[in-house]
Amino acid sequence: MDHYIPKRRVPVTLWSGELPGLAGSIFLDLDVAGNQHQTILEKLNESARFLPVAVGSEGRIHLVNKSRLARVTAGASVIHSDVFARGFQPWREEDAEVLLRDGTSLRGRIWMRLERSTQRVSDFMNQRGGDFFTLLTPVAVHLVNAGAVINIQVSESAGAALSNGREDERSAA
Repeated sequence: MDHYIPKRRVPVTLWSGELPGLAGSIFLDLDVAGNQHQTILEKLNESARFLPVAVGSEGRIHLVNKSRLARVTAGASVIHSDVFARGFQPWREEDAEVLLRDGTSLRGRIWMRLERSTQRVSDFMNQRGGDFFTLLTPVAVHLVNAGAVINIQVSESAGAALSNGREDERSAA
């Protein structure tokens, strides 16, 4: 007997060199207890190699190899809490320009959960492996495959310790 897990469809667009702008829907798990629903970022970072995507008016299922994707963007009607969850742990955003292997260049803010106050973008990215991360741009929230990143340009102050700055000024004087 199959075990049924309630799901909901969320519209997305998949981007890669092989799939430039494939529109479809992915299936996110519903939390039957009502505590917390799965986000798109969590779905992309699951250990499963292939992502089921419903494509076209008939909803034909395509199994897409996640490691081949450069990025995923949520549909305009999707709320941010369905894309990724900030949660209650410390986090911050760093301005960056990200160049992907398909030639796409995106400028925005990398959202990263902090493991320590001095965490740099390089530390965060080196922990990603083949996981997806969140890039907030004025146009959309992009979930970017770390394995598809060629280069990231960050500002000189990126990764500076979180403080009000006055303690640093006093210690420098």
